[in-house]
Amino acid sequence: MKLSYYCSSCKKENYLKTSAPDRYAFLVEYGKNEINERCKHCGNHTKKDINRLHAEPNYMIIIGGIVLAIIITIFLWDFGLVSTISGTIPIGIWVDQNKKTSLFNRSRVR
Repeated sequence: MKLSYYCSSCKKENYLKTSAPDRYAFLVEYGKNEINERCKHCGNHTKKDINRLHAEPNYMIIIGGIVLAIIITIFLWDFGLVSTISGTIPIGIWVDQNKKTSLFNRSRVR
């Protein structure tokens, strides 16, 4: 999951790295209700409330799941479990990313 916000100066999207599953955990991790980050595009300092952050699924993790499914398919080709295991790995990772994203976007901090 990636957290994003828009710069108030250049209106471009910036990303934050975190392992917090919701806004409350992000508040505990960051320690403040506002983030003060420098825009990676224009260099302007942007103050944003935690509730203004938006979560998006991390597609690199989903692509990693697809690569893992391809590798498992190669090793399990002779056992007949290929379609079941190969199909469930990327779908499971995709569903997990969407659940985490939805949980973060639904929660709010006062």
